[in-house]
Amino acid sequence: MKPVETDRFALMLVEDSPADVYLVREAMREEGLECDLSVAEDGEKAFQIIDCVDQDVGTPAPKLALLDINVPKKNGTQVLERLRQSPRCGNIPIVMISSSDSPAERQRAFELGATDYFRKPSNLNEFMQLGKLVRRLHEQAVP
Repeated sequence: MKPVETDRFALMLVEDSPADVYLVREAMREEGLECDLSVAEDGEKAFQIIDCVDQDVGTPAPKLALLDINVPKKNGTQVLERLRQSPRCGNIPIVMISSSDSPAERQRAFELGATDYFRKPSNLNEFMQLGKLVRRLHEQAVP
C-alpha cells in the first residue's frame, strides 16, 4: 500500500551525476512524493539558487535539500554552510549524500548542520530508501 501523498514541495538537489539525478527522481516518484526538483550540477549553481531565493521573496525557498558532497566548483560541504547562513533556507532539513561512509566525513557533515547523511548504495532498492528518508524529514518539517 502506498503512503498518503503529501502536499507538493520544493526540493533542492545538488548532484553532478545525471544517473543519480534520475535515481533521486525515481525514489521520490516511488515514494509518492510530489516535489518541484531544482537541480544544481555544481556548488556554484547551488550558491546562485540560494542567492536568488534570498534576494527574491517571490522565489519559493526549498523545503528540503539533498547535497552530494563531491560536486565540482564548490563541494557539498560548502553548500551546506551557505544554506545554513541563508535567511530563507537556513532551517530546512539537509541530507548529505556521499558514496563514502567515512566516519570523519559523516561527523563533519553533522557538525556543520546536516540533518541526515545518506550513503549512496550500489543496490537500486537501497537507493530507493532515499524517498522514505525525504518523506520522513518533510513530514517532520511540515507545521
